Amino acid sequence: MIFELKNIIWFFGLIFIQIFFLDALDFGTYSSFFSPIIITFFILKQRLNTTVFQLLIAAFFLGLITDVFRNTLGLNTSILLIITFLKPTFLYAISSKEDIEKDVDLNIFNLGVFRFLLFFSISIFTYHLLFFILEQFSFHNFLTLLFRALINTFSALLFLVFLQYIFIYKK
Repeated sequence: MIFELKNIIWFFGLIFIQIFFLDALDFGTYSSFFSPIIITFFILKQRLNTTVFQLLIAAFFLGLITDVFRNTLGLNTSILLIITFLKPTFLYAISSKEDIEKDVDLNIFNLGVFRFLLFFSISIFTYHLLFFILEQFSFHNFLTLLFRALINTFSALLFLVFLQYIFIYKK
């Protein structure tokens, strides 16, 4: 269930880490290339038996809170809603419906390293690419946008793997 205590802690914990840690990092002139967004992890890790309505409500509020603090005017909200709709498509593109249990969280320990990296990298890359395209509202310098999306996807995946090894109980 999405309204369990551990999910509420993940919800606010990811927002806190995103706003007060990742967004606060300053790399000088390279800061425009490094702005990984990890809030997608909350939606992507939810069990398969979570209803779409619950996921959309959670995605809306997660994106809205992030938009308020990042001053991004609905970018995170809209793209997080798109990723919520695309989550089953991405997941079933890498494995069949029978391979994944419906009542377990989708994390590195339950999916396995390869499927986790594939599923989350596709999802997070799509998120970053859409975010940068809508932020710039142009395909001008598309290779630069692609590069930024790749760098941010890679850094977000590293950070999420690190978080999971610290906070998720390994079975």
